Amino acid sequence: MRRWHNDCAVGVLEVVSLRWRSMSLISRVLLLLMTLSCVNAAYAASEQMKGSPQTLREHYDLQEGKRLYEQYCRFCHGEQGKGKAFDVTPPPADLTSPAVQQKSNFELAQIIHGGEQGTAMGAWKWALSDKDKQNVLQYIRSLAR
Repeated sequence: MRRWHNDCAVGVLEVVSLRWRSMSLISRVLLLLMTLSCVNAAYAASEQMKGSPQTLREHYDLQEGKRLYEQYCRFCHGEQGKGKAFDVTPPPADLTSPAVQQKSNFELAQIIHGGEQGTAMGAWKWALSDKDKQNVLQYIRSLAR
């Protein structure tokens, strides 16, 4: 995509430098419109590239969340987060259920951090950093999709 923008700009510059004086008014207007479209396309491409590092970071955070989930959470909540992997009473939460997914990020982060009283859900405040908890939370959100 970037190469097309360079080719577009070079082509416009060649036309302008060689033929500007001999061009009719209509041709000049068309050339200006073509130049503006090149500039617009280049701007759109640069805006798209600006978002890429954030999207890439979100992808890596999600992968890290998955890794942490598999290490710390999968034993009880299961591979898909359905909560049927470990037989305890009360059973582990189904992380894909509306009851869990409708909780705020703050509520879920608090449960991950401090555990859930009256259940087998223990506190992970000593094992997971704040960033780790956010990555696990992002992965839990992705399980319902």
